[in-house]
Amino acid sequence: MASKTLTANEFKSAIQKELSHIYCFCGNDENQKEEAVSLIASQLWKNKPQDYKITTYFAEDALEQALAAIASVSLFDDTALYIIKHCEQASSSNKIHTMVLDCINNLPNSVFVIFDTQENKLPALLPSQIHARIPAVQFYRPFEENCKSYILKKCKDLSLTISQEATEFLVELTASNIKEIDDILTTISFSGHTDVSKDFLEGFVINERQSIEFEFVDCFFLKDKHAWDILSEAIERNINQILLISLLFNHAQKLEQFHIQTAKGVNFDSLMKELKIYGKRQKVFAKQASIYTLDNVRKLIATLYTYDIQLKSYRSGGFPQENPLIDLLLQISA
Repeated sequence: MASKTLTANEFKSAIQKELSHIYCFCGNDENQKEEAVSLIASQLWKNKPQDYKITTYFAEDALEQALAAIASVSLFDDTALYIIKHCEQASSSNKIHTMVLDCINNLPNSVFVIFDTQENKLPALLPSQIHARIPAVQFYRPFEENCKSYILKKCKDLSLTISQEATEFLVELTASNIKEIDDILTTISFSGHTDVSKDFLEGFVINERQSIEFEFVDCFFLKDKHAWDILSEAIERNINQILLISLLFNHAQKLEQFHIQTAKGVNFDSLMKELKIYGKRQKVFAKQASIYTLDNVRKLIATLYTYDIQLKSYRSGGFPQENPLIDLLLQISA
């Protein structure tokens, strides 16, 4: 029996009625997936927003560890959400199928699990006999025309005007990634510039990322103590901390892809073009990649997932910590 497949909108409606203990997130829209995780978290911890426990694993090198950790959760433990990413890259051996079955069949009521894959089907590591028990949610990147409409609406909301040429360039530059589009337009709105042409956009995004937000990201990944001063200035200027987390998350994902593709033998110049890292920023990026190994950057991605949700909860009045990003800096400085 096949799994029940939901669109992103159907998923939003469904969880208001009943929250499943297991989901499989399929597709390539990371922005929608992050929103979905936030929705699940808001349902799980709506009465205790300070008690978030979200753990992220990467299937290609920690699947057995993830399944063992989930299986070891006590019936009396607090509510926990586990995310297993890149499930399409994991093997589907008899051993793995047995572990998955044991994990799913003995899942405590306090545990919720998301299997995440870039493919648009359930990954091979999930044995067919449990497919019917796992709702599959499809997250597709929007078509170009949908992105263009979104950009025009976003610019109107931010009191920006944007030319048709700049709109088309932004769609191409971000590969229809709504999260990146949001980040770029929001950052431009903070700059005080209101008329967005293609020339301005190209200069701002590619050549002139010297604004405080991008300086903070650079210092953060260089483990430069100057990041503390920049964060203090950002807080004084009321720069949205959710934006800063989003920029950190995007950059961490680029570092992750860099390490994965480098291990596969893809050359540096091709990777820089694919990741949209240009000019003098390539040297900075290479140094950051030497500081943050694949294992380290994945641990950071897992942490950023939690902080992103905590900040969104803080924004709505549910999270008591005044400046969650300060705690994040303390962690990486330790």
